[in-house]
Amino acid sequence: MGQVEIRWADENDWHDLGVIHSGAYRSAYKNIIPDYYLQNYTVEKRQEYYRNALRAGTEKIAIMFVDGKAAGLITVGKCRDEDLDNTYGEILGIYLLEDFWGMGFGKRLIHWGSDRIKESGYSRVALWVLKENVNARRFYESLGFICDGKERLITRGKQLVQVRYKKHLSNNFDSIVCCLWVR
Repeated sequence: MGQVEIRWADENDWHDLGVIHSGAYRSAYKNIIPDYYLQNYTVEKRQEYYRNALRAGTEKIAIMFVDGKAAGLITVGKCRDEDLDNTYGEILGIYLLEDFWGMGFGKRLIHWGSDRIKESGYSRVALWVLKENVNARRFYESLGFICDGKERLITRGKQLVQVRYKKHLSNNFDSIVCCLWVR
């Protein structure tokens, strides 16, 4: 599987974050978001975004390395949805380069992010995903996320629908099952 390191990004990671985000974004949304929009989603633009975000310290961004190669990122924080209470954190973004798909790295990254959300005092997590992104939706569902039916429109070269997923962040006691047999 390879040696995996996940850590909070620092100001020197802007280059790798831009490469990850632009590449993963174009791969994940091919045939969903128009090509002209994806072609404009360049490494340089994403690097500039991350350079500024890391300097400002306004986002909690983590980076994943597999065998020393930058492979993924996750951004977490307080949930921005006004209809959810303060028990919710949010996975604001998660991106994994296509070369690392299907090998369990995405699962490790989302678990790491969920643990950081729990450490911040949240007991639940929410995230938004494009309705048409069937692969991502299956991935989140396989990890216990449930679509709650909430939708919103975004524009990325065309109008798209995002759906919200939520999950309770279990503690160690949630996995203990007690059975009582009665004759």
